Amino acid sequence: MGDKKKVLVADDNQNFAQLLQCALEDDFEVFTAADGREGVKKASEILPDIILMDVMMPNISGIEMSRMLVADEATSGIPIIVLTGSHLDSGTPGLFKQEKNVRQFLSKTMPIMDILAAVKKVLYG
Repeated sequence: MGDKKKVLVADDNQNFAQLLQCALEDDFEVFTAADGREGVKKASEILPDIILMDVMMPNISGIEMSRMLVADEATSGIPIIVLTGSHLDSGTPGLFKQEKNVRQFLSKTMPIMDILAAVKKVLYG
């Protein structure tokens, strides 16, 4: 298991987090966090190769989590894919794309295999 890349899924929707975990666990070592605060803590502990995060989470939002990760030298280089199920205003993706570690902004409604493909593209080019 040590040769698998580590993925951290930070999402307060446990059903979606479990769906992602099932889709990813064949290829990756998957960790989950139920909110942004737990996500920042786990990211610092496990130093994942990539983070998938929700936009709206309790305690610390996705944008706050992203900024906290960038501010910490140990986690500042971890690529992030932002996933959202909400219909946000058009400025939200732009706000995240300004963050240096955010690689993609995806909808949770897209096929799960497309999300898996996006993870592989960010990690392996």
